[in-house]
Amino acid sequence: MELVLITLASVLAFPPLELDQLTPAAQNGTAVERVLLARRAEDLRSVEQSIVVLMEPGARLRSYEFDVDIRVAAARGALAVVIADPDAPKPSATSLRAAERHGIAVLRNRARINVAELVCLLDLARRGGAERALSNVSSALDVLRMGSGGDAGHLVASVGRSLGVEMMLTEAPDDAVMSFRIDREAEGKEWVAIKPSAAEYAPGLLASLGRLTAAAIELDRITGRRASELPIRSRAEVLSELLDSSKSGRSDLLRRARALGLYVDGWHIAARVEVPDPEDEGELKAFTVREELSESILEHLTSSGTWHMARSEGALLFVKMHRHDPGGEAGPAAVRAVQKALESLPNSAAVFCGVGSIHSGPTGLISSAAEARAAAAAMRTRRRPNHAAAFDNLGLRRTVIEWYASQAARNAVDSVLAPLDELGPGKAPSAIRTLQAYLDNHGSLSRTAEDLHLHRNSVAYRIERIFAALEVEPDNPDDWLLLQLACRARTFA
Repeated sequence: MELVLITLASVLAFPPLELDQLTPAAQNGTAVERVLLARRAEDLRSVEQSIVVLMEPGARLRSYEFDVDIRVAAARGALAVVIADPDAPKPSATSLRAAERHGIAVLRNRARINVAELVCLLDLARRGGAERALSNVSSALDVLRMGSGGDAGHLVASVGRSLGVEMMLTEAPDDAVMSFRIDREAEGKEWVAIKPSAAEYAPGLLASLGRLTAAAIELDRITGRRASELPIRSRAEVLSELLDSSKSGRSDLLRRARALGLYVDGWHIAARVEVPDPEDEGELKAFTVREELSESILEHLTSSGTWHMARSEGALLFVKMHRHDPGGEAGPAAVRAVQKALESLPNSAAVFCGVGSIHSGPTGLISSAAEARAAAAAMRTRRRPNHAAAFDNLGLRRTVIEWYASQAARNAVDSVLAPLDELGPGKAPSAIRTLQAYLDNHGSLSRTAEDLHLHRNSVAYRIERIFAALEVEPDNPDDWLLLQLACRARTFA
């Protein structure tokens, strides 16, 4: 690849050079034929179309002697004079005016390099070719390694300057430029655009650098999102563990929650959102749907204050915590906020939601979550999706929860459901859910199958085995009522 970059403007734009331009470069479009080194311009006989690097003593720059150097260099055809010493004083105003008058550029090196390196860089910039292109690409890669620091526009412009090409961020691809999509998973569309420069770089090289720049910006944004989400995820994990923990293992979780800034000793309101699994879509699809819904709901809830998210058995939990008692209006306000968040969901989303009442302390947090679960179960039973049901408005269902709070009631429920519990943690919950759905649907196999997304024959087989294990009569009203209370209380718990 033969690159010819020999104009004065191209030389001065070479990224490795660090030059302060003290006077305008009136001959930017003129080709540079040589780079010369001297102590004084008078030492050079022929400087036509050259860049002259002067090793001037500092005192000379402030005297009439530098005026002479400028006039001599201009008279002999020099395009620019470069002062090599980065600590040298600025030339006098008289010298600079003389340079402007004669159309010669005066530049001062600010890089801490020796004179030989400066001359070599200038000559490399003058000669162009593959060596200069490689140096430019190396500079661009150094910029990309440093990252965007959150400013994608600055990164793109810096890479462009390193390459000596025009690069920018655009909102749409353009046929006149090379465009590379950033953050393909984001809703907004943004592109890195490069105006091709056939005389300097092969299109394939520019395309590779464009893709690298877009990828660097995308990586920085992903890293930034993960960093911002880390505290949220940590709190969510601790809350999830806390809500599912036994009393004996709760102290360490409470300590971790306090360390993460969760007001577990304050006042709490929990909202539970149950997301039915998409039919025939698989676990990955169900997980993706829950993640998208959780982000949407949490985003809308934050407009009403600070909410924290957790998960429990596939359901989404949103908890609002207060340092102090927020008063009686906090509960209705939380229900309204949750309802507003549900109304923002896509029309295709059908979820069942319940909101617990306000309670204090760690035990109160668990109580509010249990009430939210009861309210969500009520909405599922009533087939009322996307409605935030307050536990306080459940009527008789609240009585069931309070009944189950007694030790005698829990013992009775455990005794009734013991044959199903003996199936083990993998099968028992499924059997109890199947039984409850069958009881809630008044013994209708078709409606139970519809609720559970199972075939009617499969439901019939399961119900037959469940009743056989329980050793109860399906037609006995007392047994039916006892099973309904047991299933409902177990579900609410």
